Order: sequence, then C-alpha cells, then structure tokens
Amino acid sequence: MVEQSEKHTVLKTFLSCRDSLARYILKMSVKKEDVDDILQEAFIRVYHEDKKKQIRSPKDYLFIVSRNLIYKGLRHQSKEIATNIEEDLLGHDNKQTDIELHHQKKFQAFNDALSTLPEKNRRAILLRKYYGLSHKEISQKLGVSVSSVEKYVSKGIKECGDILIKQGYGMQSSNVSKTNTPVKENNK
Repeated sequence: MVEQSEKHTVLKTFLSCRDSLARYILKMSVKKEDVDDILQEAFIRVYHEDKKKQIRSPKDYLFIVSRNLIYKGLRHQSKEIATNIEEDLLGHDNKQTDIELHHQKKFQAFNDALSTLPEKNRRAILLRKYYGLSHKEISQKLGVSVSSVEKYVSKGIKECGDILIKQGYGMQSSNVSKTNTPVKENNK
C-alpha cells in the first residue's frame, strides 16, 4: 500500500515551488491573470500522471508541463491571429496598405537573410526567437556550450541586420514615420 506521504508528494512539491513556478510562467510573457489557470492545469495534469505512474521529479515535471501549456496557448493564439489577418486581408479586397506591404517585404528580407546563415546560427536564432528556448536548452539540442549558442545567436542577428541594412531596411524597432508612411533608409 502507498504511504500517506507518498500520496501527497505532488501536492507538497507544488506548494513548495508554486512561487518560483509562477515567476517562471510570467517570464514567458504570460498575462498575470492567466498564471493561476496555468498553475492549476499543470498541477492537475501532473497529479493525474503521478497517479498512473509515479513521477521521479515532480518539480521538474511541473515546470515542463507549465511550459508546454504556455506553448500550446501560444500556438492557438498564433492560429487565431493568422485567421484574423486572412479575414482582414480578404475584407480589404487584397489591398495592402503601404505599412503592411513594407513589413511584409522586411519580414521576407529577414527570412532571406536568415537562410544565408550557417546552419548552427540559423537553428540557434530560430530556437531562441521563434520557439523561445533558453540558451541552455538550445545548447543541449545543438550539443554545444551555452557560450557557443550566445555567439551563434549574436553573430547571426548581426549578419541578418547587416544584410537588411544593405537592402535599405534599418534595424530600428519601427521604420514608420509619424505619418505612418514606411521609411526606407538610404545607405550613405
């Protein structure tokens, strides 16, 4: 028979690491009002999984399940945004504003620049910027040191920025004038 203390291991672990788990969730750009829902869902999933098969490290598993729930939510939001964009574009009879066209071209130019990078740089940037993985997680996936990952990302972003600048796209956060007209920078 399972001892009473073993029955409540997941609960004790959850209560002991709840605050650090909440901070971890907030670091992943989750709204404050959604943190409790994610915590609750993560606890329920880990608790039920532990009932089926005892989890060796409930704390680690809680963090993993929380991260996966966040990613699942982000994928869902991304699909909704893509659907809304498609609906908006169809609603405008496929006429794009200058700003939309500018951003689309700049995004395509960035993708083109990204495709010219060495594979390790490209993979590191995609894992960091698109999938939101930490440098440590990326280093494990690529089988290299954390400092190598930092160098891959830094060098890759700089090279992409240089290519974009050569094509007339600056690396400022916004290339739109106060009149909302796209500004293509001149190379001097």
